[in-house]
Amino acid sequence: MPIETIVPDATTTPNPNWSGTIHTALSTDDTTLTNCSTVGETFIVSFGNLTASNIDSINSITFSVIGVVGGLRGIIGVCTFDLFDSSDSSYGYGEDKSFTDSTFATTQAGTTRTTSDGSTAWTESDVNGLRMKVKYTSIANPGANISLDFLKIDVDYNETAVVTPTYDNTLNNITMNLGTTVISEGTIVLD
Repeated sequence: MPIETIVPDATTTPNPNWSGTIHTALSTDDTTLTNCSTVGETFIVSFGNLTASNIDSINSITFSVIGVVGGLRGIIGVCTFDLFDSSDSSYGYGEDKSFTDSTFATTQAGTTRTTSDGSTAWTESDVNGLRMKVKYTSIANPGANISLDFLKIDVDYNETAVVTPTYDNTLNNITMNLGTTVISEGTIVLD
């Protein structure tokens, strides 16, 4: 079961209280951060489409985030991460992640989700439309702020089975059970 990682590709609902170009800051695990010092502020980002061409079914998705509290040591800040569909409707999977001054190098994984609604498996279309609303929920001391560095979704999927055409040389012919053969150029010689 291969896993493809998708990262933010656009900020669909920006918020000037979060610094910088939010989706750019969150798309790479580096030192580019988006910061906020006002509790209650939100933004929404969309994620890039899956690029694999052989996806048969989606097993699960799991988001992960890296963040840190700045300004004061030993303070806990909390953000809520909520998965949305392409119409900005919540899937109802919001969950909180806590950050401190020592969580900068720590990737925190969310709950692995196998269904989009509690019973229906994720589809490629569902995953290609994923968005995430992030809300700066709380902090123990208002003198500190929250900074997010990286946000991703890992998509675990099954590949489409590949059917290989067979050739039985005892029959002196080619047998193709499924598929279409297109010959656009060249010469074919059968002896």
